[in-house]
Amino acid sequence: MDPKKVGQKRHSTINFTSNFSKNLEKLMESDNITKSSKKGTKQSDGPITLIDNNIKSSILSLNLLTKKYTDYEEPKCSQKPIGPLKSFSHNTYQGLFKDYNEDRVSVNSLVKKPSSSKIKSWPKISYFAIFDGHGGEECSEFLKNNYLNYLIENKNFPFDIKISMIETCQKIEEDFFKQKCSDNLEESDKSGSCALIAVIFDNKIYIANIGDSRAIMSMNGGVKIKQLTTDHKPENIKEYERAIKNGSKIYLDDNDEVDRDISKLNFVKDKADLEKKIEIKQKNTEEKIFRVYPSDLAVMRTIGDIKAKKKEFGALPGTVINTPDIFVYDLNGSVDFIVMGCDGIFDDLSNQEIINAAWLVFKNRGKEKNYDINELTKEACDIVMKFALEKQTSDNLSCIIIGFEGIEKFIKMNQLKKKVNNSMNNFKKELKRAASIK
Repeated sequence: MDPKKVGQKRHSTINFTSNFSKNLEKLMESDNITKSSKKGTKQSDGPITLIDNNIKSSILSLNLLTKKYTDYEEPKCSQKPIGPLKSFSHNTYQGLFKDYNEDRVSVNSLVKKPSSSKIKSWPKISYFAIFDGHGGEECSEFLKNNYLNYLIENKNFPFDIKISMIETCQKIEEDFFKQKCSDNLEESDKSGSCALIAVIFDNKIYIANIGDSRAIMSMNGGVKIKQLTTDHKPENIKEYERAIKNGSKIYLDDNDEVDRDISKLNFVKDKADLEKKIEIKQKNTEEKIFRVYPSDLAVMRTIGDIKAKKKEFGALPGTVINTPDIFVYDLNGSVDFIVMGCDGIFDDLSNQEIINAAWLVFKNRGKEKNYDINELTKEACDIVMKFALEKQTSDNLSCIIIGFEGIEKFIKMNQLKKKVNNSMNNFKKELKRAASIK
C-alpha cells in the first residue's frame, strides 16, 4: 500500500474525530456543576442554564456508590433499547429513619397488548410510575398492581393518552374506595398516594402528576434542565386559590404535628400572608409544612385518602382532588435523560443538584471502556438515591432515571474521545520510538 495514502487516511480520520471531539467539548464546557447556594431552592418551570457542570463537593463524589445502607438493594436497570427509550433504572428504599416503605415503583418497558384490544398492530409503549403512599401502603400497593391494566383497558388508549390517564385516575380511586372502604370510617382504609406516571409512545412522553412527586429533564448534554411537572402542595398559588374558593383553609404547621384545635392553627390570611409564611419556612432551619384544613394533608391532589374526599367523614369535597396534570414532551435528540422522584428525593436536593449527581456518573464513569449505557444509568440512579441519603432525608425514597438519545450520543462521543486520545498517545510513542532507533 502507498505510504502516502496511508498517511492521508490517518489524517482524515484524525480530522473527523477532532471535529467530533470539539462537539463533545462544547457539551462539556460546563464540565462541572456547583451545588445551589441555597438548600431547597425551588426551580422554575422553564429551562435553566447551568453555570458550572463539574461537581467538586466533598459530599457528592463517586465514592457514594460504594456506601452501604441497611436493607438497601441495588437499582434495577434495562437490558436493551426500545424505540426512543435507550436505558432506564429504578429503585425504592425505606430511608434512614423509617422501618417501612409506603412507596411503590412500577416499570414496564414494553407494554403488551391487552386481550380486549381490537388494534391489529399494537405500538411500542413503555410505562414508568412512582406511587408515593402515605397513611399506610394499601393505596400505593393497589395503584402499583392495577394502574397500568386500567390504563391500557381504557377505551381511549392509546388514541388519546391524556384522556386515558385522567379517566384512569378517577376510575382507580373509585374502585379502591369500593374495595377498601365502607360507610364506617373506622372500618375503612384511610391511606392515600401521590402518583407520577410516564408513558412513552410515538417519540413522545406523557406524564401524569398527582401530588408532590416530580419529574425533571436534562437537555443538551446537561447545559439545560427543565422541571416537567408542578408540585401540588398547599402553598402552590393555584392550589391555594382553589382550596380557598372551595371553603378550605391553608395553615403552616410549625411543629410538624397536626393540632385539631382550630384556634391554634397558623392559618394563611391571604396571598401576601402566604408569601410571608413561605419566606419564613425557607429561612427556618426547622422543618415546617403547609397543610390544608380540614383534611390536614400536605398535598392537594391524591388518590385515596377517603377522609379528605368524603363529606360524611368531615371533608370538603373538591379541595383534595384526584385530577392529574398532564404534560406532553417531544423526545428529540436534545433530551438526555429524565429523573422521576418522590418528594423524599426533592425535599433536600434541588433540581440542579439531582441532575449534577447523574452527570457526575455519566461524565466520569462513561469514559471507562466497558461501561455501557444500562450500567451507567443504574449507577446514576444509585448516586441520586445515596446523595439524598447523605442529606439525611427523613422520608422514603424512590427514583427512576430514563435515558434517551442525548445521553446515548454523549456516552459514545465520550468514549470515542478517549479512544482517539489513546490512539494519539500511542502514535506519539511510536514516533518517539522510531526516532530513537534512527
